[in-house]
Amino acid sequence: MKKAYNENWIENLHIQQTASAWLSKNLLTKEQYEQVKALFPEQFYRPGIFVKIGLFFFATIACSFFVGFVSIFFIDSGSEIGFSFLSLICAVCFTVFLEYLIKNRGLFHSGVDNALLYAAVSAAMVPVFMLFENAGFWIYGIVALAILIPVILRYADLLATLIAFGVLFTLLADLMMKFPLGKALLPFSVMILSVVVYFMAKKNKSLYYQDCQKVLEVLSLFTFYLGGNYFVVREGNALMNDFSLPVSPQISFAPLFYFFTIIIPLAYIVTGLRKHDRILFIIGLLAFAFSIFTYRSYFSQLTPSQELAVAGALMIFIAWAAIRYLHTPKHELCDEPDGRRKLANLEAILVAQNLGQTPHENGIEFGGGNFGGGGAGEVY
Repeated sequence: MKKAYNENWIENLHIQQTASAWLSKNLLTKEQYEQVKALFPEQFYRPGIFVKIGLFFFATIACSFFVGFVSIFFIDSGSEIGFSFLSLICAVCFTVFLEYLIKNRGLFHSGVDNALLYAAVSAAMVPVFMLFENAGFWIYGIVALAILIPVILRYADLLATLIAFGVLFTLLADLMMKFPLGKALLPFSVMILSVVVYFMAKKNKSLYYQDCQKVLEVLSLFTFYLGGNYFVVREGNALMNDFSLPVSPQISFAPLFYFFTIIIPLAYIVTGLRKHDRILFIIGLLAFAFSIFTYRSYFSQLTPSQELAVAGALMIFIAWAAIRYLHTPKHELCDEPDGRRKLANLEAILVAQNLGQTPHENGIEFGGGNFGGGGAGEVY
């Protein structure tokens, strides 16, 4: 599918960001960085985060006013068909205006284009809910994926990627829970689908979908672990079967889920270190912490204060040992921070706004002799 944003500019933007990171590490000089920007130009409109948020809310309000204006012409037709037709008209108008702004104004996830995209998708989904009120969730899910997948392929939007991922797994759960055996196989189905999504995302080599790829990797790693976590499976089983017991009953294949709860975080951590995959490593640490919580929920004999004290001391010791061991790089690993701060220029902006004002002229200069002989000059 043809992409909405200029791919060459996206590649140049990635090169500029890499050069900026190298500049912050003193691997490039300022002159070399300026040469990189000149050789690989991009003309996207990319405001700061606060301006982007403001533009998003402004565009959302403008879309609401547009819907209200168009609805005046359909005020007499209160039928569901008339309202659905109104929604489709709004979806088309939002999409056309979105394409115009991207092509002629160079917007790139600047807030306005995000708001127009979400408004268009929402308006396109309204007729489905209006005309198929009593349909099953699987119908809504399939239609939503049919709309969201082309949106992701064309605009590479992160929120659309997140929603599509959630719809996909909710659709899987809805279909599996329709028959008794499906409830028992649901954890394994979630794990299998997570593996499929993860490796499909890993196959992407395009910078255009780089952020979407990271979102899918993170989400699929989380769902794979949660699908095999003993606590999630046991409590989820009690919830699905409406057990009202004080303690949830034991589940089938409990030793297998014990194994998953322990081995998956360790596999994430080891693989992340070996492949220098920061996403995999961090998620492994988070999963390991949740595994400790799982063990504590059923087997711990310590009080919460004792657990916090032991966990804090252990984390401090591990962090100290790791920093000491990796102070000299080993196995292509070190304790130096990587990357640059996302808001590195925030301090400079605040200083410029508060201290960079043009000073007001003041005729009273103590020490200059301009008033009452209070200085050392000869002017009285």
